Amino acid sequence: MKVTMSAFVKDLLGLDMEKEVDIDDVMKAVHQDYNEMLFGALDNAMKNHLSSDTEYPITNLVTGEEKWVKATGKVFLDQLGNPTEYSGMFMDITERKLDELRKNDFIGMVSHELKTPLTAINGFVQVLQRKAKNADDEYSVNALDKAYIQVRKMTAMINGFLNVSRLESGKLILDERLFRLDQLLQETIDESFISPSTHQISLGTCEVNIIGDRDKIGNVISNLLSNAHKYSPNETNIEVNCEITDNEVIVSVKDEGVGIAKDDAKKLFERYYRVQGNHSISGFGIGLYLSAEIIERHKGRIWVESAIGQGSVFYFALPLPH
Repeated sequence: MKVTMSAFVKDLLGLDMEKEVDIDDVMKAVHQDYNEMLFGALDNAMKNHLSSDTEYPITNLVTGEEKWVKATGKVFLDQLGNPTEYSGMFMDITERKLDELRKNDFIGMVSHELKTPLTAINGFVQVLQRKAKNADDEYSVNALDKAYIQVRKMTAMINGFLNVSRLESGKLILDERLFRLDQLLQETIDESFISPSTHQISLGTCEVNIIGDRDKIGNVISNLLSNAHKYSPNETNIEVNCEITDNEVIVSVKDEGVGIAKDDAKKLFERYYRVQGNHSISGFGIGLYLSAEIIERHKGRIWVESAIGQGSVFYFALPLPH
């Protein structure tokens, strides 16, 4: 297979202008943490004949200068449908990436500072809840239950921003261990609806062990449940199911909500993306983005099936232990 590159790209990577380029030459300039991702994108393009769109840091092989690039690529086929050439285009996005990193550092710092007072508020609310229950003060119990729900929402939001900051600065670390997925599903359902729920939640049977970061996969499940709750009418059903195949387990969260248009469904897992027309519902468009990143880092898959007015089913699949 032939790889074609312009003089601009060769100069950017520090490659010899006179020699032909192969993929190993390119990989020498790419930061080693991104080699697997880039090989995966290339492999997907070759096997499925799809275009690729990636961003990663490079180091010029001659000057040692570090930059960020956006690379798009396309496979060209011969008359028999066999791949013959992979042609790509590079863009220098160093300034944009540095701006993003500075912004993420700021978000991380502010979010971290907000956690301390919020933790104190959460503790005081729980103490007052116990006092109100002991005093049979029904009004205060109801008011404090609502306050507790709002504190939990804000805590989840702040944790989301912190995780985005860690993710994009390369500091989101997975603590992978063996655990029961069905137990995590039940715990997350119980924790997600701490007040009497306006929806009927059902959980299918699925006794299975997986290896992964229990807390972060719990965040994914919690986010999918929260979205199902927010985007579907009261008194409707939310179904959580789990299916075991030969090499993976597939979890689904089905709602009877407003549904998602096909064009929006393609962008749902992008950072800060929100469906047009749903701005009356709170959120910043980071939950599904984080969920996708967490699942992908577990070498899994995440996707959605939906249509306007017919509800949505969100799926994620994780590999089973060997």
